Amino acid sequence: MKLTHFQIKNYKVIDDTGLIPVDEHVTALVGKNESGKTAILRALWKTKNVANAKFDKLLDYPRERYAKERFEKQEVVTLKFELTDAEAEELSGQFPSEFNVKPTEIIFTSYYKGEEETETHINFDEKTEKEFQKSSVHAKKRIQEVAQAVMSNGSDDGTVSKAKSDAENAINEDLPLWDKGTVTQLTSFQSTVSNWISGDESRKQLASKELGKLSTLIGQAKEGDPAQKARSWVLQNLPTFIYFDDYGQLETRLNLPLYLTRVKSPDVKTRTQAALFEWSNLNPEEILTLGKPQDGEEEEARQRRKDKRRALLDSASFGLTGDWIKWWTEKRHKLSFDADGDDLVLRVSDEYNEFPIPFEERSHGFQWFFSFYLVFLVESKQAHKGAILLLDEPGLHLHPTMQSSLIGLFERISGTNQLIYTTHLPFLVDGNHLERVRTTYLEGDRLEKAVVSSNTRLAGDRDTLFPLQAAIGYSMAQTLFLGKRSLIVEGITDYWIAKALTGCLAALGKGPTLQEDTVIIPSGGISRMMPLASIMFGASGVGGRQMLVLLDSDSTGIQAAKRFERDLFGDNSRILMLGQAVGLKKATIEDLVARDSYAAAVGACGYNFKLNDEEKQEETNVAAMEKVFKRKGFGTFGTDQKAWAVLRLIEEWGKDPKSVPETTLKKACMLFTAVNARFKSYAKSGPETQNPADPTR
Repeated sequence: MKLTHFQIKNYKVIDDTGLIPVDEHVTALVGKNESGKTAILRALWKTKNVANAKFDKLLDYPRERYAKERFEKQEVVTLKFELTDAEAEELSGQFPSEFNVKPTEIIFTSYYKGEEETETHINFDEKTEKEFQKSSVHAKKRIQEVAQAVMSNGSDDGTVSKAKSDAENAINEDLPLWDKGTVTQLTSFQSTVSNWISGDESRKQLASKELGKLSTLIGQAKEGDPAQKARSWVLQNLPTFIYFDDYGQLETRLNLPLYLTRVKSPDVKTRTQAALFEWSNLNPEEILTLGKPQDGEEEEARQRRKDKRRALLDSASFGLTGDWIKWWTEKRHKLSFDADGDDLVLRVSDEYNEFPIPFEERSHGFQWFFSFYLVFLVESKQAHKGAILLLDEPGLHLHPTMQSSLIGLFERISGTNQLIYTTHLPFLVDGNHLERVRTTYLEGDRLEKAVVSSNTRLAGDRDTLFPLQAAIGYSMAQTLFLGKRSLIVEGITDYWIAKALTGCLAALGKGPTLQEDTVIIPSGGISRMMPLASIMFGASGVGGRQMLVLLDSDSTGIQAAKRFERDLFGDNSRILMLGQAVGLKKATIEDLVARDSYAAAVGACGYNFKLNDEEKQEETNVAAMEKVFKRKGFGTFGTDQKAWAVLRLIEEWGKDPKSVPETTLKKACMLFTAVNARFKSYAKSGPETQNPADPTR
């Protein structure tokens, strides 16, 4: 069962997130501090967890509305889950045989119920729920059958017809048959008709058969929700959330009497400590008792008590190292328990220094990692299969290289457990999977509220987007000088579109795609292409590396091509014009996309328009959008607007490569064929040499 969407309402700084899609593997909530990221994770966690955390309207409800709305029933979290085929088959067997349904989706909703209570509702996909709603239609049909049987002989004195009208008007077809109001109306109608025919044999014969059917229906209604067994199955199999943040880190000393007092009402620290005891199979009460002298205790018994405690601690220490070292790759560590009076002491040694030192004197990154692993290991075992992990600002104290490794760890974990994490760190944003990012930010005039991006549009201010920009930059820097073939493009949208389309072609088994060792390098604007190309050209020929410049076929690109040929390359062999590659006189990278598709992507970013005939005839998509923005008074169609539109497109393509239009795939194939052919021609001519026009000589 996979979480596909969530919606949070009426929780702390959140009024309504809207329905937010969740990646089937890893979802990153990226935003500044105090932007609502933690509120999102904690709201999700409180819907279902093994730590007995619950919603509390006094603490969780938006404070500015609490006094006015504290007694109302309100939705707080809605979760949508997608069932596997096997789960759908098993669930369908939980319904009564008269319901031929096979749900594919589960909707789980948590509500504030009044001031102090909460409740949850389980619903199924729309098709299944409509099957249940049909039962109220059957109720009206049965009423009509009884009334028709009576009135067809002209026997009704008005009693049955009035009862029929009252019952039909009172029954709500949007509510199921077993709704209390529906049962009341059916029973009332049945009673009225039964009283009317009582003692009159001729009347009894009029509707006896129909009354029998009505009685059967009322019996079914009184049995209650026929899907209750199915809803119970859902509740039992629904994934549990596991939440972890920095505040749950272990400490060196654990005072056993204090722990045993606090564990009855656990907080974040005792939760992690409890996980430590469970994983190491230690009973804290037993360890405390073994450490205390007993009245009248003989020497032999005293020594045996101490030996037993030492044996338990040594045994637990041996098991502490465990499988987690496969995840923490910096060093091999050994953890051990020691006892000091009423305190349990956790120490750590490593392969370079075998002398154990206190746990809290190790790096913050190590402390976080080990504490997280404990909670994950224990609570995922306690939870039902497929628990969903919620990590709040993970890896804050890890070195950037370990933060990057943490992304790899998330990827491995997501094979069995969906994972949602928050971050504001560039090294914890996967530049290869921007479709997994949801930005969070505050918006509002007098009172700011948290807003979450959907999968159709990333949003927020520059500070919110900085980790994404930096992640992309880091990803590019990592590969800048590693690729055998370097393709320099003008901007980030060129990079996104080319990467997305080569990925879609590969996923669809179509081709050609860019060769695997081709590195796409966005220069950040036409003005920066010459210096970057000069550096790459100076390095070309080293180790057989090749480079190529891809330019838009517009006036700016044509002028740039002339400068490249005159001032750097000496010829045009390393220049590829986009229009020439895809068979268009004028073209920018956006023209790989059909005009209507590109316009729809721009419109989805918050602009309402329709292309007129003149705009449809423009040579390029960008030129058409510039005219649209001028006509509609939207301002300038600039870099930001282009970026949002392209992100909208590639998120759709990333979700379903089959959604890419054939015309776009065809143009992409033409472009990649031209790029590959140019690189192939370089390979045949041998290592490149510096041109006399090269200013780096």
